[in-house]
Amino acid sequence: MLDSDDHARALGPVVADALAMRVAEHLQRAIYTGKLKPGERIVELRVARQLATGQSTVREALKELEYLGLVVKFPNRGSFVVKLSEQEVRQIYQVRSALESLAVKLAVQRRAPHAVADLTRCLKKMKETGCVTDMDNFIDADFEFHRCLWRIAGNPYLEEALLRIAVRQFAYYRIQAVQGKTNWDMPHLLEKHEQLLNRISGKTQKSTRKIMAELRDVVLAGVHSGSGIAARRRGGVKQQVGDDVTDQAAKRCCR
Repeated sequence: MLDSDDHARALGPVVADALAMRVAEHLQRAIYTGKLKPGERIVELRVARQLATGQSTVREALKELEYLGLVVKFPNRGSFVVKLSEQEVRQIYQVRSALESLAVKLAVQRRAPHAVADLTRCLKKMKETGCVTDMDNFIDADFEFHRCLWRIAGNPYLEEALLRIAVRQFAYYRIQAVQGKTNWDMPHLLEKHEQLLNRISGKTQKSTRKIMAELRDVVLAGVHSGSGIAARRRGGVKQQVGDDVTDQAAKRCCR
């Protein structure tokens, strides 16, 4: 039976972890809403003072955000909100496409029924959130779709490599999307994910490489278009056209 000191030791880390998670959620919201901007340094002491907590708690929170890809830590420099240029996004996708094509090839060879069901569930969630432009949950569903695909491949080293290279990319997408700085063609984006599902389930013989290339083009076109919209907004130019395009895409998606 535990005495009071044992109870304190047992419960202490749980309380500390819970506080760190609350700090992480606070910082996460600040990143999504643009209060903490891409490339901005997050100073532990300043955050600790603002939130009336300890630096060690903030440090733990930053580790969680680093795991999520929202924060990048550089030795002797500190932690910064993730920032990627359009070129860096393209470079990441170049590597990711090659690795993910291999994952699809391995998944096709295994073709486990439960795996197809998991992908179908993720795609359904993508369609539901994409149609109502709930971008935060859409990115969640999109990321889970790809993580499910990587698991189906059955190669833990490939899965680890893809996770490591893609986590920052998806974090970047999330920040841009939540702030309205992406302009994806949602029906085409969903169509390409469905083609991936059909390739793995054996419903199509379309080349994996072709599907991945088309998916990459849709994603990067949306990022590029969104960057242009964001630049025009910063210049004080109204962008009603871009909003209309997004609305029309959502309507087509839901038909």
